[in-house]
Amino acid sequence: MTDSPSFMYRDDYIRGIEDVFNLFLSDEDVKRFLTCALIIRNSKTLLSGGYGSGKNTFVEIAAKTFFGDDLGVVRCHQELTTFDILWNISITRTLEGKANAITPRPLIIAPFKYLNEIQRLNAQCQNALLNVLTDKIITFGDVAAETPDYVCFLDRNPHDIGTVGIVKALLDRIDYYLDIEYLGIKDTSHILETKFKYKHVDDLRFLAQPVLNSSQMKEIWSDVEKVPVSDQNILKLSMISMLLRKCIRIDRSITSIRFRMQCEGCPYSGEICTRLERPVGHRWVDSLVKLAKACAWIDGKPEVDFQDVLWGIERALPHRMELKQNLFLKYANETEWIDQELMETIRAKQPLWDEAVVVFNEARKGNIEALQKLSKLAEKCLAVKDLYEWAEAQLKKPVKEERLVARIG
Repeated sequence: MTDSPSFMYRDDYIRGIEDVFNLFLSDEDVKRFLTCALIIRNSKTLLSGGYGSGKNTFVEIAAKTFFGDDLGVVRCHQELTTFDILWNISITRTLEGKANAITPRPLIIAPFKYLNEIQRLNAQCQNALLNVLTDKIITFGDVAAETPDYVCFLDRNPHDIGTVGIVKALLDRIDYYLDIEYLGIKDTSHILETKFKYKHVDDLRFLAQPVLNSSQMKEIWSDVEKVPVSDQNILKLSMISMLLRKCIRIDRSITSIRFRMQCEGCPYSGEICTRLERPVGHRWVDSLVKLAKACAWIDGKPEVDFQDVLWGIERALPHRMELKQNLFLKYANETEWIDQELMETIRAKQPLWDEAVVVFNEARKGNIEALQKLSKLAEKCLAVKDLYEWAEAQLKKPVKEERLVARIG
């Protein structure tokens, strides 16, 4: 990708976002995240909050502001079937043998998708959503429909009783997670004034006005994707992922669910990996890069910086990890653990990682002294150890190829 972002419609988008957040109030960090989530192509964001926390209000205000009527909305409950959410079936046309008896519902064809109270949807319907949201193609008999590029919001009440929950395969494919907290007294007063002081408006959604349309939003998505990420930041992001994945004793991704890891005696026993029941896969890293690009675009920056990456971790990771049970004696949820332990660990490792990346680049050029230095740095960090093993394997590869050629000769 050689084109640079043009920041088209950026001023209009920011104006629209200000309108949205005049009606939906929250703290600055939440506003920034939601501002970014709307401009990431094919993003899926889960909002979690109690009754009356404003999840539905935000989604429908944002949809009206930026997508007009191009909406596909499903109000979930246990009795819905895949036909109810995905297909329109005309009994008359079916009986008469006419074409187009089966047509896709708005959830398939709309560029803005909203699944309200997703945890109430039965497992069969949730699994059907995987085709819509990931493969983007869904079939029924000989009828096939393709969903266009989209942005999708899902919401849930985590304390809703008698619900199915979210199946793990779908949860792992959700890009971002956000807890919506109840408002404090200042914001509550502002909302009441807006609704009742000079006029009577029961529903804030009626006050939203269109600013952009779905075609313009698609152009923004394309522009956001043009924001580049440097090689150094890609390396450091890869090292973060290794903290959550690597084990020097066994590949934990293939162990049985009954397997219990014994960390005693491991030289890296104080690392983040010891806090996890299972390693975290790769999807969250892709989601994080896309969020960092959106963050840079909002700020008008020509390139992602590492702070953009760090900022997004709390949104792309918590719903995809399994922490050890004893950690919840100290932390209220996964997001709190990320904020208080994982982020502190990453920040503390920054000087080491910066040095390791420089040494790694020298080692890859065949510098033996650099490789030895990287070996020493690897003793201090599990992620740097993976970097060292990569450099070492790359240096050995030409030697092996040379010996093979010699044998063939």
